[in-house]
This record gives sequence, structure tokens and C-alpha cells, in this order.
Amino acid sequence: MLLVACPCAAGLATPTAVSAAIGNGARRGMLIKGGTSLEAAASVDCVVLDKTGTLTTGHPRVEHVLSFDPAIQPEEILAMAASGELHSLHPLARAIVRHSRNRDLEIPDHEDCEFLAGRGMRADINGDRVLIGNRRLMDAFAVDVPEWVVARAESLRRQGETVIYIAVNGKLLGLLGVIDQIRPEARRLVDSLRAAGIRPLILLSGDAAGPAGIVARELGLDQFQGGLLPEEKLRCVRELRQDGHSVAMVGDGINDGPSLAAADVGIAIGAHGSDVAIEAADVVLADGDVSGVPSVIDLSRRTLSVIKQNYAFALGLNGLGMALGALGVLNPFVAAALHNLSTVAVVLNSSRLIRYDPAESGTVPGITQHRAPRLAPLVVQ
Repeated sequence: MLLVACPCAAGLATPTAVSAAIGNGARRGMLIKGGTSLEAAASVDCVVLDKTGTLTTGHPRVEHVLSFDPAIQPEEILAMAASGELHSLHPLARAIVRHSRNRDLEIPDHEDCEFLAGRGMRADINGDRVLIGNRRLMDAFAVDVPEWVVARAESLRRQGETVIYIAVNGKLLGLLGVIDQIRPEARRLVDSLRAAGIRPLILLSGDAAGPAGIVARELGLDQFQGGLLPEEKLRCVRELRQDGHSVAMVGDGINDGPSLAAADVGIAIGAHGSDVAIEAADVVLADGDVSGVPSVIDLSRRTLSVIKQNYAFALGLNGLGMALGALGVLNPFVAAALHNLSTVAVVLNSSRLIRYDPAESGTVPGITQHRAPRLAPLVVQ
């Protein structure tokens, strides 16, 4: 009875399954930072998504450059914006710099710059104080934005463009309209999450409500909020958890770092994600493929299922062996063989996770046998 009762199989039930699952994920470009992250991902029932670089390609382009001063050409506005954004890694900043270089503009050097999270940046260029960012930034520095400019900006937002204001020495001089395309795999991502029974699906963006709403409606998300600062995103995630949801946050930017850390599971888009986001996340999609999100959840659920099977088999077989040993039915040789059998069986069962393909479950992109449930109405907040 003592030979059978040794709990080797039960002790291996969890670590063997977790190790196999983490190895499986790594081969598929999903870097999972431990068993706790796997366990949390299995219970996710709400997914919060960033917009730029997560649901969109992260390769925006400049569509409009407007100057409000007849003495200043649009090219000068663009060059000033590029100067301030020259060393920023934000996708919008890279788009501005790229557009300037494509037009062979001379980009002036800046003496100093300061990144203002969720607003934009301040730079000193040729002795001038230049502000480059959203309406919050203009308001923070008491820059007057006339009503006709507000109307023009709103017109651009209705076209899906992100509006970036440029002010020099406290005076608004122009704006840029930048647009980003929705990722081709974003629709499959949303359909796959719904097929897995996960809702609500929520978009939280630092971008204005107009562009954020267009993306949310295009993808059929349940809720969206735009124009959020990092601390406001963080508050939204905490409120969802307080409401009883198990939340996965998916993002790639510096602004997403606090929310990724606060969620039950933080998933960072690693190919172009910021170091802050990658460090804060529990899971990193190294190849940058956002369709890996449902695969992470499915692999986690499968892992927990295998762990339960392992415990059931180990405890059941050990219990049976102990009962037979107490009755004197088992001799020591058979008892030792039964003990080793349970240990080997647990290891073999866990090893199935090494070859497990999340696509076989039907909850990842490309699987059509699961029909997504009817979408909930869009809630604008």
C-alpha cells in the first residue's frame, strides 16, 4: 500500500502540463511567462483591445496637412511636426517623419523635447516652443482652438483620421490628419473570440472617439471609448475586474503598460510593441500576429483540462491501488508497477500538449464550424 500511495504522479500533474503548454506556445510565437498566466488566461471572459498597432496595422499614413497661417506653408507645418516626433517610436510619429522624408523636406533639429503620455509632445525648435498632439494637449497649454478648426477636425475624424494639432509659441498654426488601416486579421480575431464565448469585447483607445468608433463599428465590438489617457484606460480595466470579469488586455504601446499590468492577463503585440508593454505583459505575441490571442486562451483552457485529467487519473489509480493493497490483493511487485504506470501515464497525457494545435478546437481564425453569436449593440461611452 505504501508503494502505491507515493504521490509522484500527482506531483507531476501540473508542472508537466504547464511545461508542455509553454513549449507549444513558444513554437507558435506565443511567449507565456509562467503557469499563473496560463491559469488566468483560461478563465478570461472579457477582452479589452487597444486600437493603434493592435486592431490596426500600426503603419499609418498622413492624409492631410493644413496650415492656418497664410505666411506658413503646409510643408513647414509638416517639417516642424517631424522635428518634434523625430525620436518617438509611436506609429503616428513614425508616419509623420516618414511622410516628411518622402517629400524630401528639411527637418530642423530640436533642442529639447518632452513626451506627454496620452497627449503628445512639447519640443523646442529653433528657439520656438512647439506643441504637437491632441486637443487635450492644446487645452493643457491654453492654446485657443477656434470653432471652425474644431469643425474641420471633426470632419477629418468622421473619415477615420486621427487629428494632430501643431501650435507654436501658444498659437495654433495647423493640423495633420493621419489614418491607419484595420488589420486584415482583426475581423477573424473578433469572430474567434466570440466563438470561444468571450464577451464583452471592448476597444479602449487614446485616439479620439471618432476614429475609435469607426474601427469598433467596422469590427462589431460591443463597446468603445476614445480619447483616453493611460490612467483612464487603467481605471476602465480595474472597473471591469471589480464587476466580476476576468479581463485580458491586448496592447502594444507605452500607454498600454499600466492596463496590461492591471489586467488578469496582459497580452502584448511583440513585433513592434514598446519595451514597457512587453515588460508589463504576461504573454507576448512575438510575431506580432494579433490572431494569436484566441490561440493563447484556447491553449490555456486545454492545459487546465489536461491538468484535471492528470489529477483524476493519478488520484484514482493511487486510490484503487491503496484499497487493493489494504485488502492484501496486491503484491509489492504489482504495487510498484501500478505506481510507475500512473506516473508514466500522467507524463504521456501532458506530452499531448506539445503537439496540440489550437486550430483543431475551432476557436481560432480560419475555423468555420463555429458560428459567432449575434452581436450585442454597440455601446458608446
